[in-house]
Amino acid sequence: MKNLTIHQIWYRDEQCLELDPDMAPWDNRENARPEWCEYWIMRQAAQRFDDHFNELTGFFSWKYKQKLGLEPAQIEGFVQSNPGMDCYIFSPAVFQVAYYLNVWQQGEIWHKGITRHAQALLDRLGYCIDLEHSVDHHLSTAYANYWIASRPFWRAYLDFMGKVFNDVEALKDQPGKAFWAFDYGSAGGDCHVQALPMIPYLIERLFSAFVKLHPQFRIAAWEYPFDILKERAFGAAGMIPIANWCKLMFCETQDAQFLRMFVEIQPRLLQAASRALQENPGAAIR
Repeated sequence: MKNLTIHQIWYRDEQCLELDPDMAPWDNRENARPEWCEYWIMRQAAQRFDDHFNELTGFFSWKYKQKLGLEPAQIEGFVQSNPGMDCYIFSPAVFQVAYYLNVWQQGEIWHKGITRHAQALLDRLGYCIDLEHSVDHHLSTAYANYWIASRPFWRAYLDFMGKVFNDVEALKDQPGKAFWAFDYGSAGGDCHVQALPMIPYLIERLFSAFVKLHPQFRIAAWEYPFDILKERAFGAAGMIPIANWCKLMFCETQDAQFLRMFVEIQPRLLQAASRALQENPGAAIR
């Protein structure tokens, strides 16, 4: 597509083997601010907005195929079949999207305190949103930052994230250092793990907050065919679309019956996933 550019970020020489010729390679070997991950590249690109942002633009990591299991033609085909959207989401974590009420509930499992810190940040910036009780679904969740957006979407997102960046950077030298403890890790390849603070995990979840704060943008999200869904979630696959639909319908109608349905399905979804892992040792639910 002439109006679509996906920048593929790489930062080690061996990652060049994973680069796709249909994408635009972004050399990040300098990796000046690894704690900000993809956002640092987005921020650099914004300095020359017209040079780096097409009508539709995305910033994917070098290992997007490993996570998504999608070829560029499938991504482009999905965009072409859903014209006129402001954002196209390709989230690899289908079970995570369906099972948890929101991205913050999921985040607390791995990054304790992320909700409290994020809520305080948004409160300081003057945004009115309740993260703990928000409801997320496939149209508001973008784990791993795999999304493509229009120029208006990007301008609004970069403005939002610029305020976040300034706030978080200002906390770096304060007592307590919210977001800044290097307690987490991210696998960058074989035998290579980066020590990271909470920041990149905050950023991928703030996408959901941004979407809620900007309801004017139209969003489409890739949904895996059921045969692929079974490969990613085994026996839990059948309940994933149902759980997601309950949350989507609640957000669209505010009818509490859909939320009650989700609460009833949630433990059954977990049981199905646990059973699938017992039956398939060494497997992973994605």
